[in-house]
Amino acid sequence: MAQHVFELDRQTREDLSIFPNNTNDQSILSLFDHTATIGGKEKLRDIFHAPLTDAAQIEQRINAIKYFQNTDTTFKPDRIACDCIEYYLKLAQKPTSVSKIKAIERRAMHFIFNNDNDFYTITRGINYTLTLLKDLLSFSADTANDNLPALLQSFQSTINNTLKHPDFSLVKSLSEKQKLSAIDIAKADHLFRYQGYERMKLLLDIVYQLDIFITVSNRAKQLGFCLPVINKSAGQVLNLKGLFHPFIKNPIDNDIDFNPTKNICFVTGANMAGKSSFLKSVAVSVFLSQLGFPVPAAYMETSVFDGLITTINLADNVNQGNSHFYTEVSRVKHVATQMHQSQNMLVIFDELFRGTNVKDAYDASLSIITAFSKLKKGFFMISTHIVEVAHDLIDIENINFKYMESIFENDMPKYSYKLMNGITEERLGMWIVKNEGIVEIIERLIVKQ
Repeated sequence: MAQHVFELDRQTREDLSIFPNNTNDQSILSLFDHTATIGGKEKLRDIFHAPLTDAAQIEQRINAIKYFQNTDTTFKPDRIACDCIEYYLKLAQKPTSVSKIKAIERRAMHFIFNNDNDFYTITRGINYTLTLLKDLLSFSADTANDNLPALLQSFQSTINNTLKHPDFSLVKSLSEKQKLSAIDIAKADHLFRYQGYERMKLLLDIVYQLDIFITVSNRAKQLGFCLPVINKSAGQVLNLKGLFHPFIKNPIDNDIDFNPTKNICFVTGANMAGKSSFLKSVAVSVFLSQLGFPVPAAYMETSVFDGLITTINLADNVNQGNSHFYTEVSRVKHVATQMHQSQNMLVIFDELFRGTNVKDAYDASLSIITAFSKLKKGFFMISTHIVEVAHDLIDIENINFKYMESIFENDMPKYSYKLMNGITEERLGMWIVKNEGIVEIIERLIVKQ
């Protein structure tokens, strides 16, 4: 049975800065992009492109990372070695199985009596390969008595089965030699680039995964991230404590909890109070949890989602001649359509219907949120600048009303960036306009006429 593909569209990836783009190098990927090897770097990007939807697979990654958090390992992937091995394995004119012994003899003589441009690359590649295999065997031996998580057990098994395979019987004797003869090199080359080529690629893939898990475990400690707890019960759960946005320096943390009886979080708050950053931090945590990666929180318990859709930094579709409001409506329609395919999703709308007049925004917001509130599957987070909508939704039991606190001190707004229970009446739009002295600037222009 094919695994369900996690729904994560381009708008959501851009809202959350999952990947670097032309205008911003800061990304969620960059937080973990510290692998030792290029292969690890490429595989890390592949992982970010393919969030998981299977709880067992997610837990396998979590447990592998947790192992390296709690255990010092002597295995250190070497970038230069892996690059040389990759380059060596990809060389053209691979040895063949035809007349194996004669081919080995001919290649040995060729190395001795000809100025072969590939000789240095092949010799170097073989030496690095022998060292890597020795290191992998040491890793397997060092962890033999450990209570390894399932994924690392599978790696250990693959390493052992490969190096104990009859095809790889010569590896041990070659590893013990101070210097390889031409015939040794020819035999090793035949093994690594022909006979055992697929097994070598599989072992390299294990190296890259170990590189990622070791790197991510270290980065989690440095960033103050925690590993999520996957809840596999029938009811959906999302519980975050000490949640923060990883891009904010000295962030204020918050708690949030979703369950089937409170599956909608309605957030109000003044401009610059921190609503958008809070919404993003929840979405980022859910995304990372679906990778089996650490999240920016002190604690996270979550069920597995089928998708994540955000509408935070929605741009006008100028090329198609659509207004911002029409683009917003199209986005809501897209969400509704996706919910038909899978209701086990987290959906986030920041400042819903900001692209139209207050009356239409009020009516549209009230209508859409009321409709979404009737869905008992999936979690929703919605922020709005229209406080009146919140008051008209107050009797809907599955809506959890929250606000980002802001207060005035000495006629100046002060933001705590703390999430509070209830609905705020605080509005700072006109204060900002007055504080900037815009009206006075215009009046001075009138005087000059």
